[in-house]
Amino acid sequence: MFLKPFLILLLFFFLSGLHYAQAEFYRYTDKNGNIVITDSPTTEAEDIKVIHYGKKRTGGTSGFIDIERQLYGKYNPATDVERATLSTVMIRSSFGYGSGFFISDTCHILTNKHVLRISEEQIKKTDETLERMDQAVKNHSDFLEADENRLRKAKEWLDGYLHSIKLMHDRDAQALAMEDYKLRLTQHKSYEEKIRVRRDEFEAQKQKYEEKRDAYITKARTSHHDRSFTVILKDGTEIEADLVSVSKNEDLALLKIVSCSSPSIPFGVKSRIIQGMRVYAIGSPVGITDSMSAGIVSGYNNDYIRTDAKIYPGNSGGPLITAGGEAIGINTMKAVTHKFEGIGFAIPLSKALHEFRSYLK
Repeated sequence: MFLKPFLILLLFFFLSGLHYAQAEFYRYTDKNGNIVITDSPTTEAEDIKVIHYGKKRTGGTSGFIDIERQLYGKYNPATDVERATLSTVMIRSSFGYGSGFFISDTCHILTNKHVLRISEEQIKKTDETLERMDQAVKNHSDFLEADENRLRKAKEWLDGYLHSIKLMHDRDAQALAMEDYKLRLTQHKSYEEKIRVRRDEFEAQKQKYEEKRDAYITKARTSHHDRSFTVILKDGTEIEADLVSVSKNEDLALLKIVSCSSPSIPFGVKSRIIQGMRVYAIGSPVGITDSMSAGIVSGYNNDYIRTDAKIYPGNSGGPLITAGGEAIGINTMKAVTHKFEGIGFAIPLSKALHEFRSYLK
């Protein structure tokens, strides 16, 4: 039973696939009983659940592509809100999935920075977790080795016991001793088999963990050098997009697809963000493309637009739009408790427009 803590930790990494970015979505209950959904892992909870993302591949494109004509011709949207879905995309990085949306008809795409790359803070936290994991692996290896040593000593004792039985002159006593020996040997073999199974399971899980760990280390160290990402359109078409700019202070990034024209979501006006107004969050929650949830603006300040529209893992980077189909924010995160559904947070679009104003003239 001593393997349980090791299995819990190992399961955390197996399920997560060591993804960091949009895909780093972890759900757990904190010490105060609140349900937390976050991009960063924790070592303080055992009920961690990781949401996987599916993979959809329908081929790529080459040369100039008129995305607007392609999507309008296929979907013929009837409302402003439906038109906004044509401009929303799924983004696949080397380690996960997220969302984004066209902000210009020249194929500029807004998204969250954490959709594209692993932050230094995330790397530091995960390195600390990996150190604990490595120590847990060593501890359990030591536990198994100690059990195996005790097993070997027990076998040596049994061999000596059998030798002494063979030297007995009293046949009745020898027969009784032999029955005792056979019982002890059966028990020893049973325990030996259990130890063998535990060792095999441990080694298999250890190998998987080390493969995941090494893959993460490689991705973490190279993610900041990634310059191109796969964008998946509403119809499943995959196109490569280049990184244009990453904000130093905000969780924002700008991509661009070359040689194309695209639909785009019109800008919402900041003064029109009114508490209680109807809004929609569009994105790719848990790997499901082209998904939408509705709600209202719960509150607003210069840092975030707060909304009760459902923002699930994978929605990061997608647009928060008005009933008129105008983008007013970039969906970024969600706070959840066990007492209510939760509040979503979006970075005001005005921040992104200011941040990338030189590219979005």
